[in-house]
Amino acid sequence: MNRGATISDRYQAILNINKVVLGKSSIEQVFQGLCKVLRELMAFQRAGLAIYDRERDALRIQALFGPHKNSVFHVGYLLAPDSSQSGWVLVHKTPTIRGDLSKEVSFPSEQQQFYEGYRSMCSVPLVIRGSGLGAVTIVGTERNQFSLLQASLLREMSDQISLAVAWMLCSCTVHPQTRLMCPRCIGAAGGKTTVLRHREALSSWGKQGGRGHKKPNS
Repeated sequence: MNRGATISDRYQAILNINKVVLGKSSIEQVFQGLCKVLRELMAFQRAGLAIYDRERDALRIQALFGPHKNSVFHVGYLLAPDSSQSGWVLVHKTPTIRGDLSKEVSFPSEQQQFYEGYRSMCSVPLVIRGSGLGAVTIVGTERNQFSLLQASLLREMSDQISLAVAWMLCSCTVHPQTRLMCPRCIGAAGGKTTVLRHREALSSWGKQGGRGHKKPNS
């Protein structure tokens, strides 16, 4: 839909993405669903989801969409925060656009995209309650393929999967010392509807004592 998405298109896309989130059981399936919906709104050739790994201090490619069989980029590939566009948008929590990779390369990962035949890039951060989770990047074969409006649209659509991705990772981005998504953060991110949606996760949290559980005095 190169003419630009209408308000109706955006609302329908958000509804469709949330249906995907409720119906899929893995991050890869959720991301594939997101990209399929996004393709109805804007043209792009390849997309990737990178999640920040605190232990390695790097972004790990978690899921890919589109042709990548012969690409350097694959699931599990690590991107350094200070030498990739994904890292930059995660640190600064703001989208970036490269309109012409033959002239605007700032990071080695962008140079590699150019070598693989792509000419435009757009990356947006995944953020929950101010804490960076990762980044979504799309690339295109045409110069100046992405606009500021499309960057805003990409971020709006990507925001719809951020909580689900955090929950499927079995960790809380706000409280990284725990391996569970805590109920306060789930509730704050989406209100009562979200809490009901993740009732099973909250139950698991409660069974293990929760983040604030104290051991009884001996």
